[in-house]
Amino acid sequence: MDGVAGAWGRYDAWNEAIGVVMFPELETPEPVYLDFEDEAIEALGVRIGVPTEKVEAELSAAVASTLAVGGPATVFERHMRRTRQWVREGRSGTPPFLGVLATFCLAAERMARGEGMSSHNYFGRLHEVLAWDKDDHRLDQAYRRVSERLWEELNRWLLQLDGVRGTPTAFVLHHRYVGLSVSQALVRRTDRDRLINFFRQYGFAPGTDVAPTELELVLDGWMSQRPCLATASLQRLWSKGQARERIAQAAAVALASWDGRVSERAARTPGEPASAGHLVLTLEIGSFPHKRFALQALLYLAEPGKPRDALVTTATPAAQVELVPDLPGALGLGRGSSLNAGDVLEGVLRIRDSLDDQVVERRPRRMVLFREDELSRRWIESPQVMLGDDVRLLVHQDLEQRVRDVLSVVARPGWQKSEPYPGQPEGWTLFTNVEVFNHPGALVRTDRMDDLAPLVPLTSSQLKVADGFALPGQVRGKWHSWSPPEVRAVSDAPDGFTVRVVDLHRFEEHEEDEPTETVLAEWDDGEAGVVVQPLAALGLEDGDYRVELVPHHTGEVLTSTHVLLRSADTPDRRQWALLEQLAYGPGIGSLGVSSTDSSSSVKGHLVSGAKTLAPADVAVPATPSWLVGTRSATREVRTEVRLTMPDADSCLYTGRHREQIDMVEHDAKGRPLQAWSYGRCRECGLVRKYPTRLKASSYGRGRAPAAAPAPFHHDLSGLTKPAGKERDWSTAFDALLHTGGGSWSQLERIAFQIEPTALFVDQFARTLEVVGHLDVRRSGTTLEPTSWEVAPTALVGTEDGFLFSGYWPAGIYAAVGGAMEAAGMSLAVSHPDDGPASYFATCERQDLDAISDLLDSEQVPVVDVGWSDVAGVLPPLSEVLAALPRQSDSLVGDITWFRPRDNRWVPAAALDARGAYRVRRFSTVDVVRTDEDVRTGKVARCTVQLGKHLAALMDGAPLIAYDPRERVLSVPLGADLPGLYGRALVAASGEPPAAPAGQRLLQYGNVPRELACHIYDLFSR
Repeated sequence: MDGVAGAWGRYDAWNEAIGVVMFPELETPEPVYLDFEDEAIEALGVRIGVPTEKVEAELSAAVASTLAVGGPATVFERHMRRTRQWVREGRSGTPPFLGVLATFCLAAERMARGEGMSSHNYFGRLHEVLAWDKDDHRLDQAYRRVSERLWEELNRWLLQLDGVRGTPTAFVLHHRYVGLSVSQALVRRTDRDRLINFFRQYGFAPGTDVAPTELELVLDGWMSQRPCLATASLQRLWSKGQARERIAQAAAVALASWDGRVSERAARTPGEPASAGHLVLTLEIGSFPHKRFALQALLYLAEPGKPRDALVTTATPAAQVELVPDLPGALGLGRGSSLNAGDVLEGVLRIRDSLDDQVVERRPRRMVLFREDELSRRWIESPQVMLGDDVRLLVHQDLEQRVRDVLSVVARPGWQKSEPYPGQPEGWTLFTNVEVFNHPGALVRTDRMDDLAPLVPLTSSQLKVADGFALPGQVRGKWHSWSPPEVRAVSDAPDGFTVRVVDLHRFEEHEEDEPTETVLAEWDDGEAGVVVQPLAALGLEDGDYRVELVPHHTGEVLTSTHVLLRSADTPDRRQWALLEQLAYGPGIGSLGVSSTDSSSSVKGHLVSGAKTLAPADVAVPATPSWLVGTRSATREVRTEVRLTMPDADSCLYTGRHREQIDMVEHDAKGRPLQAWSYGRCRECGLVRKYPTRLKASSYGRGRAPAAAPAPFHHDLSGLTKPAGKERDWSTAFDALLHTGGGSWSQLERIAFQIEPTALFVDQFARTLEVVGHLDVRRSGTTLEPTSWEVAPTALVGTEDGFLFSGYWPAGIYAAVGGAMEAAGMSLAVSHPDDGPASYFATCERQDLDAISDLLDSEQVPVVDVGWSDVAGVLPPLSEVLAALPRQSDSLVGDITWFRPRDNRWVPAAALDARGAYRVRRFSTVDVVRTDEDVRTGKVARCTVQLGKHLAALMDGAPLIAYDPRERVLSVPLGADLPGLYGRALVAASGEPPAAPAGQRLLQYGNVPRELACHIYDLFSR
């Protein structure tokens, strides 16, 4: 017994050490591998007290000592019993099977070394690692019984922790059983970092699931480039033909796990080529607050988190621009700077980075393909289409008919030519709702350069889930269960294929080791080669699911992807645990700026340190004192960069490309050293590749090579495109409740799925803030929003009932609402034309006593009069003005000054008087100045809405009017009352302010006279 206990003690020590070293807690979650890099082996040795060179042997021996000799079900039985117990206890603590999985990965590591036996012999390596008789194949069978189960449990543990210990990477992509272990160990961390260059060069989207067989051919082209950005070790491994399939599998896993970031670890060694930066366009079209069209630049350069200046060298004249961090791994132009859309489509855009003088360039194309990035919901220029992707095409008018002809063959029905947007360059056509499912065949020429080459799919098989409401978070593949994605699968499998939806098993419900997952749906392609099915039709609840593509001729999973469905009823617990508590305070704290003054605080509608509201005996103007009929020139003016345009004989206008073919080096026998040569148009940069090694049969040399097989043509006639979705405020709001709070970028990801523009994000957040559903923190130096948090659950008394305010997931709302109706109270919903719905209980305060026990158990506080407490903590506007952050007045750019008497922005020569200003250069800065600021050479940072009211304060005429008969308080459109001032007004009705059609007013409804007088008084002093 002592021997057995000692063996398990040694094993547990190794198991715990692996958990600490391989799965440490991370500030920023990233894909994690059970990969025995040199530094990991060294760290394990230090923790256990074993020399580095003995770590692998000692670990293997510790695991081997815990195995049982017997039938396949016996070998790992004691480990499986411990795993089942760990699952029953809630998967808390370190998984007890990490040591076992580590030996599985050590066997895969030895495959890469290729010493002593054929490198494809995984089980031979496993026998070596575990000191098992090489002729006893019971270990092979035992491995097959448990490997999937253990890897799946590792993934579930990581998912349950929401990325605290990393995001999972062990997925079944190809070669069941063995493939899981190989996915962890074959390709090193530095190799995976370099693979990002490959993904970016060929236009693979972050998080894409691509079959390894599809990646292998594309990888071969990348590996054959000279210079090649792959590591020397990966190139040597690729040269071994047997390793290619496994490298492609590892690359597929890395691509599926990639979140778009470029690792700073991928430092090159001396003599290796530098990773070239590149520049792409982003497309923005939208309808809020009016229809518009814009193109911007996205630059992939060194140190993308560092803002700096750059020079557009092809501008006329050369123009300095500001680069600011944008998407992960990328920089964008600073706010307030823009590119002329026509120029950037037809001219050369060349930008020199001030950080290291690197130059990135974009040349004009006659067709520009934009792919929707699933992480940011931005439309980003891509070199090639992927099957099933949502794309938009911006096409020169000369190509319009050809594009129509091609789309009628390759695209899912439902694509359309859009009506021109304001700002869309003349002579360019926009195609939207494009999803490509077919190869264009002869419609796109291969014997010459063809502008439509980007419509040739990069792969021939693809499994994609898209078009649902994606949730932010640290793990990929998370969607809202109210709006799940649809499955899009396409494959050239000769005998067709099946798509399966699998409900991932719950281990604690089954004692056997074999997976017992439930197949919820199976869809056969019916010989069409395409399956498109909405997951919404299955009525799936919150949970974890897997979608698989299985070709009929192999019966083996070709590719798969996880779908995690969540809602506010299953919150992101990791994100909630990381939240910094937000609360509005006195003075400038009423705008969301942190304050050390704790005399009062406001979270949602819960107020501590509330003061009694003193009556304000003031006369509020019944009609606006400003000239409502005069159009307010508040629209932002952007500094537009103009480019030098090409000559009239450019290929952009003529379609005649001027091709230059790269030279290929040869060895001493005249054989080419790389498989492909590339031709590039000298003007537009369009690329065409040529094989350098012609195939010839063993006899009849000189015979023309056999023609490539014709691409498969899939029948798309049965596919339909769902109608365009309306703004889904309810799902977006529930997504906020699921997330709980966090950085501003997380809120943007949610809002972008309603309308992908910064203007809408601002409107979205301010609306939910004034209703009291969200609390927003703003920078103490710029007043820009930095983070957000869902407000606490509360029932808030309004003029017409009690508002369900803050965190109300469907489960709690159903419980409380059901109890209310059972007690005789009624529920009502107010649906604005374009905004979040407001839910009310129409009852009196004493009626709530009937369900007080339920309210207490669900921790639902009741606020009798919502507006009173919030209004009581508001300071006079002059206190906010005095507390605003100050800086030097040395601002340069286009200056406008706000004139309160007629609600207009007018040009100004300098910041030489008191009032509100907007200064536009390569970003837009809103400031105000008092007479004291003018004297001391300072300006105070503010928001545009606050600046207007501060200017009116200094003029002695607040921008507020109140109609006592209609109980409506009005301000100019674009001059919303900021922070808690707006929340106090909205608390009276429970509904956000509205803008009446045809009037440039914003109106707050159902406002009591007492509250209107109080707000007017505060804005007067």
